[in-house]
This record gives sequence, C-alpha cells and structure tokens, in this order.
Amino acid sequence: MEQTLILIKPDAIEKRLTGVILSRLEALGLDIAGAKVVCATEALLREHYANLKGTAFVDGVVKFMMGDYNHLPDHRLYAFVLRGENAIARVRAALGATNPEKADPWTLRGQFGCIKEGVMQNAVHASGSPQDAAREIALWFKPEEVLK
Repeated sequence: MEQTLILIKPDAIEKRLTGVILSRLEALGLDIAGAKVVCATEALLREHYANLKGTAFVDGVVKFMMGDYNHLPDHRLYAFVLRGENAIARVRAALGATNPEKADPWTLRGQFGCIKEGVMQNAVHASGSPQDAAREIALWFKPEEVLK
C-alpha cells in the first residue's frame, strides 16, 4: 500500500478549501492514515524543500508556505498522509500541473490555484515519488502518528 504526504497550503486554508480538497482526494478511494495541524517553521520548510536549495525561488516558496503572502495569523498548514494503491500517481493526477496556469481546469490546482503578485499559489503539495513520500512523511509526522 503506497503512502503520500499532502500539505494543504496557506492559500487554500485562507480560502477555506481544505474540506473540498480532502473530499476530492478521498473520492479517489484513498484512506487518511495521518492528519494534523502544523505551525510550520522556516527550518522545517527549508528541510522539506531541500531539493530547491540554491534556486532563485526557494526563499519565496518558504515565505509563501509560512503564510506571509496570505492573511493567516500563524504559519498553519494541514498535513495528511493518504494511502492506497498507486496513491502518488492518483493524487498527482487529481492535483494537476504544479503551475496552476498550466493545470487542466478540472484538477485541484487548475480550479483553485493562481499566480498572485508573482507568487505561485497552487493550494496543495503532494509527494512526487515513493522516496519523496518516505522522506517527507518522516519530516512532518512521528511514526506513531501514522496508521500502519
């Protein structure tokens, strides 16, 4: 059974889209194996986005994920572990392209994402591979917080 990390991002939280996003992902037949509200620190986000280290846009991504481009009173994110057969591919297909302007309109990012003030706001993160999922889930969840 494959697992994937889902992060509901500040733009979706501000627009109160968490329930819609989760409902659409659950409709894929996936189970929620872990869920929590996280006040993301800069250190945690930099570790999560380690693959972007040294790029021109990593600071903007971290700033966005900390809610600095939205009107949230904290650095809140909603983290989920979803599991099921081919969970990663199924979730990524439902999300659409990372850039919401290139995502098909029926996908979550196509429907709810935008580029605002030069910042890509794409509503939700999902792991890109089984290796990414294992690393990311270990960053965001303690082992006992995820159902086996």
